[in-house]
Amino acid sequence: MKKEIIQTNKAPKPSGSYSQAVKLGDLVYVAGTCPFDLATGEVLYPGDMKRQTSVVLQYMEEILQAAGTSLHNVVKVTSFIDDLNAFQTYNRVYEAFFKEEPPARSTIEVGKFPPGMCVEIECIAYVAL
Repeated sequence: MKKEIIQTNKAPKPSGSYSQAVKLGDLVYVAGTCPFDLATGEVLYPGDMKRQTSVVLQYMEEILQAAGTSLHNVVKVTSFIDDLNAFQTYNRVYEAFFKEEPPARSTIEVGKFPPGMCVEIECIAYVAL
């Protein structure tokens, strides 16, 4: 199998030595996606868990589409949030994106994000044949 680097201008560019996603066979591994403005790289909607979760999942959808798949084919999600007290807000937005057959998920509270950032999400999806 040959790995393929996935990149789209419709989601934030990597800020380090990593790819937005890597496709290997029928699987797509999406790196942690953050609520950054595409033009400036600044955190969008500082402190707003609801809006940041929505924009991050929209960015993930763009990355998955660039890889030939979609959120419907996500099998595993790992979410990093800045405050577990905001879990219900995060979860309500998340549920709207994964209405049927939601993927497996882990949610972890992190110690420190860039100022104003509430959430980062990564996932694994398959490409339907």
